[in-house]
Amino acid sequence: MTTSLEGKDVSLWVETTEQTNYPKLTTDDTVYDLVVVGGGVTGVAAAYQAQMRGLKTALIDKSRLIEWTTGNTTAKLTSQHYLIYNYLIENQGEAVARSYAEANQKGIDMVAMLSKKHQIESEFTPTDAYVYTAKPEKIDDIKREVEAAKSLGIAADYVERIELPLKSAGAIRFSHQAQFHPRKFLLGLAKVFVENGGMIYEQTEATDITPGEVHSITTKQGELRARHILQASGEPFWGNEIFKNRMWTKMSYALALTLKDPSAYPKGMYITTDEPMRTIRSAIYKSRPVLIFGGESHEYSESSFDPELHYKNLIDDAHRSYDVEEILFRWLAGDNMPYDRMPYFGAMPDHPTIYVSTGYRAWGLAWAMSATESIIDDILGSPAAWAKPFGLERLKDAPAENSNLHHSM
Repeated sequence: MTTSLEGKDVSLWVETTEQTNYPKLTTDDTVYDLVVVGGGVTGVAAAYQAQMRGLKTALIDKSRLIEWTTGNTTAKLTSQHYLIYNYLIENQGEAVARSYAEANQKGIDMVAMLSKKHQIESEFTPTDAYVYTAKPEKIDDIKREVEAAKSLGIAADYVERIELPLKSAGAIRFSHQAQFHPRKFLLGLAKVFVENGGMIYEQTEATDITPGEVHSITTKQGELRARHILQASGEPFWGNEIFKNRMWTKMSYALALTLKDPSAYPKGMYITTDEPMRTIRSAIYKSRPVLIFGGESHEYSESSFDPELHYKNLIDDAHRSYDVEEILFRWLAGDNMPYDRMPYFGAMPDHPTIYVSTGYRAWGLAWAMSATESIIDDILGSPAAWAKPFGLERLKDAPAENSNLHHSM
């Protein structure tokens, strides 16, 4: 399909920040305590935390930092991940559900704290997060989620009305959530990492690991050595066969647009349980408010992948829903979605000094902060008990694939 689509094909976050220009690996004989592979939120957060806690750390990315999934998010910092807590309590137990909630709330707090500590203008803005439905038959699901969230200590309540000009039968509201500019935050964190002795190599693609007391990481540009490795590159580039039938890939799309009515920009963050999925929040571009209007999520299939179709659907719906002045930008991202709806982070089952962090179900911005902290804790010999249920040991169990969960967001 070839059509003329409104908007520049770049995310708001990439458009409003400078491209990084860290060196490509040539020769480096250092034996690092930790090499982190992947320069998104997980990689940058892990590298920063490791270096600041005394581990000599290098971070590598096959392209440029924060330009793929993290650079193409809608940038919500929230512990509200669709309708998740009632499901977790029923399937994993209350303790796991509470750890899930607390880890994400802590992730939000960590972004706020680090932005302030390092004077990073991350556009961190506290706000409420809502999940809404236009279907009266789904209200019971919403109310069950409210009760589940409250039982875990989450500041949640049920509301009948939302501020969007869209049909709604009711919603769950989480307080103490936030939105931010992910690239501004993470580029600031990367700068602090380097200033404190960390090393970043861009355009350096890892292809293999030779395990040992000191591991060798083979890249297309040369070799690195490290006592510990963290694969933070989405699906791991090495040993990824253990994830077969454990996750599916979700594609999502977003627009940044201006509205003719300045009062129409929402103060909260919104996502619907209905199909087609829509996710909505406000942001700032050139000192003006913009609306981020996203959704069109679907399972990725190489044979039928047609981003222009989904962009067109999103653009048409934005014009139906709002009095649009101009569509400025459009972008897409892919996310790994575990079938059991819990992320994977921790040591690989047969390689206790090679770690993975992946499968955040498109909610990695808060998750990554706590997940990487738990990995650094483990490297330093103080494993966090709360993180154990999210570890890779559960990969030893029977495959978790269930086609009925493919579209459980």
